[in-house]
Formats: sequence, C-alpha cells, structure tokens
Amino acid sequence: MNNSNALLICHLSSEIGVGHLSRLLALAQNLSEEGKVTPQFLIFGDFIKRNELESFKVYSFSLEASFVDTIQNILKIDSFDVLIFDIFPRINIPNLDNLFIQLKRRQLILIGIDSLVDYCNILDLIWIPSFSFDCQKHTNCKSLLRSGWDSFLIQKRLQHKDWTPGSKVLILTGGSDAWNLGKTLPIQLDNLLSIGTSVNWVKGPFSMAPILPKKCRLNWTISNSPEQLDELIVQSNYIMTLFGVTFFEVLQYGIPTVVFSPNGDKDNIELNALSKEGVALVENNPQHAINGLFKLMNNRKLAEKYSKKSLKKMSMSGVKNLSNEIYSLMRLK
Repeated sequence: MNNSNALLICHLSSEIGVGHLSRLLALAQNLSEEGKVTPQFLIFGDFIKRNELESFKVYSFSLEASFVDTIQNILKIDSFDVLIFDIFPRINIPNLDNLFIQLKRRQLILIGIDSLVDYCNILDLIWIPSFSFDCQKHTNCKSLLRSGWDSFLIQKRLQHKDWTPGSKVLILTGGSDAWNLGKTLPIQLDNLLSIGTSVNWVKGPFSMAPILPKKCRLNWTISNSPEQLDELIVQSNYIMTLFGVTFFEVLQYGIPTVVFSPNGDKDNIELNALSKEGVALVENNPQHAINGLFKLMNNRKLAEKYSKKSLKKMSMSGVKNLSNEIYSLMRLK
C-alpha cells in the first residue's frame, strides 16, 4: 500500500455546477488505478451523492465555511504530500496567498486547475484544461504551466464507434441548467426537428425537469441525473450541449455536436477559437444552436468532418498527463 496522499479540493453548488468535481473525479480515478497516490476529496458546497465518490475519503463543508481554516484543520488530522485546487474563481477567499505560502513552507506540492494563475509564483503547477490558453504570456511565472488539447480532465469509460447518421439526439444543459433552458428549448426543438427524431434530455442533479409540449411531435426521453454520460453519448447520432467540461466529454467520442453558450459574451473568445478548430458547430446563443442542430442533422458531410476532427484532437488522455506531472513533482516513478 502506498504512503503518498493527495487532497483534491473543489467547489460544488447549483450555481457553480459540477464541472470542478467531475474533473477531479477523473483525476482521482486514474491516480487510484495506478496505485502510486491515494486521493481524498475536500468539497465546499452542496454535496451530491455520486457512486464514484464512495471509493474515496471525502470531507464535505458548506460554501460558507472558512476555506483557509478548514484546510488547516484537516492538515492537523491527516497527512498529505500534494494539494490540488479546482476552485470556482469568482469566490473571494481571504488570505489565500498566505495559505499557499504556509503550505509551501511545509514542503507540500500545490497544483491549481483552471484558475489560480495569479499565484503561479507560489504554486508548483498550474494545469489549464484548455486548447487556447497561451502559456507564452506567463513566461515570468516560476511554476510549471500546462495546457493544450492533451490537458482535458475527463474520463473515457467506453470505446468510441465509427459515427453513423440517425435520428437520436442528446441535449445537455449542464448540472444546474442555470439559464432555465428547460423552459423554452424543448418546445422550440419539437417545432423544428423532423418527425421521427428521438430526443434524450439530460436533467442535471440541480436542474428542474424540462417543460415538454402538450402535444409532442418528437419522441422524448428524460434522463434524470445520470452519474455517467458515456453510454448516452455513444448511443446518440447528434448532440447539442453547453460549452464546458461536458462538451469535451462528448468530443472524445466523435459524435457530431452543436455547442453554444447562453452566457452573453463571456465565452466568446473560447468559442471563436473553438470554431477555428473545426471540431464542432459553434453557436453563440440557444436559438442559433437549435438552427445549427437542424443544419447538422441534414448535412452528413459536415457531420462526418466534425466527427473525425474531434476524435483526432481528443486522442490523448489529459488525466494520464496530469498524473505523470504529479508523479514527477513527487519524484515517484
């Protein structure tokens, strides 16, 4: 049994979503399988039951709990070699810099995921799961910076299949459907897509049930908070999803996808960069996404192009790459 321990720290709530936890779960599964490091979790927010979490020791606290004090108290009762932070960047954490300085004095390895670039002179590694992040803009940082198509922290539980056209559509609006898309999208989809289309709407753990038309033209299924999306993804011919962690889970299976953001201009830089990569049909609002889905379902050549390109881009495992970086920092072989 190994003696190296890692504490994986994240935020989780209906407003924040489940993306931070999903990434850390993917990493924890890989670390656990390889047996060199034992991962444990520290979750701030609304704890949700996930079977995958039952394999790990989990500390759970509310969002109101003191971030700094909680970590310091846990370190008094348990020993760790590395702390990995995948935290919501818009939550203000007082004295975070002092915490990092104190942790480094204890010779702990500190890793930030998808944030904490401002602390790159203290942390050992900043891991940015992004294809467009420019590490060259941060050459003055003392820490290692890693990003790219081989940096996404997602699990691939099934083998992908060669894509074929069909009538099965999967709709993914996030763990909390923060923009209440379930109130409007089903009716719009039912009006536009061809009769005979089967739509599977995934209701996230923090989401309300979608409002379906009183008289449906399409065949609807509601999947209520599935822990894993892989089976639903590979069974689909087309997918429409929000931009986020789930989008990259979809890409790794090569299913032709429409991706969009309802979040105003916030994601425009990423979406514009993504559009140039040619891995999915990129739209900037829900209505355009619906029209894009209709277009994609009626253009086999375009769908095949997206399928092949996405499989090529997502051919490397980000969780394995990050695990290897952790082993290197810990001098484990």
